[in-house]
Amino acid sequence: MNPEKLLTIESGFVLTGLGVLVRDIPDEAAQQRLRQFALHSALAVVLVFADGTELTATASVEEITRASPTNTQVTLTEYALLLQLPDLPELPPAGTEVWLTNQLTPSEWL
Repeated sequence: MNPEKLLTIESGFVLTGLGVLVRDIPDEAAQQRLRQFALHSALAVVLVFADGTELTATASVEEITRASPTNTQVTLTEYALLLQLPDLPELPPAGTEVWLTNQLTPSEWL
């Protein structure tokens, strides 16, 4: 499988006990890259930091629903990645790229 860029981190936050949820700028092209996978699909990914350092991780495709910043009566839904990061002391900074290396089978999730 050829590596495929999934997203460039725009923001993220720690979900205690679950991992780090990261999202891209919510434009249509970025969303389509993640929507090609079923929700909760496990993916083998590589994070590429601005200095070129790489970190291998596992991610799952998740859905976020939130109020629109311009109209609280409207909800927005977008896809994001939940990263399982080994020993990362802080959130991956904005601009970090997440690349798909492989889609995992259910037996590989455990």
